Amino acid sequence: MTQILRGAHVPTQTAQRRRLATLPQRIQIELSLDRLTRFAGLEREYAGQLNAAGVRLLRSSTFAAYCDCRALGVGKRADQILAKSPTETLGDVAILAS
Repeated sequence: MTQILRGAHVPTQTAQRRRLATLPQRIQIELSLDRLTRFAGLEREYAGQLNAAGVRLLRSSTFAAYCDCRALGVGKRADQILAKSPTETLGDVAILAS
């Protein structure tokens, strides 16, 4: 099954997503929190060195990892991870959410 995003057909369910969905929830939570921690750290460390496209990609990745954490029921832990980021970063993630 695919959906159309910005004029391109994008698979809604890839083989990798199906494999991840079969992992035990504890493992999914660990992976999602690790991804969020990694992206938030990269954003803190490198956002000032990236061009606009790089910053947008990094923030989109951070937001996707944050959404995964919320979907798995660990939103408070995800908020704590993002709270370690600069205030500027939190504001942009909130904008992406709306």
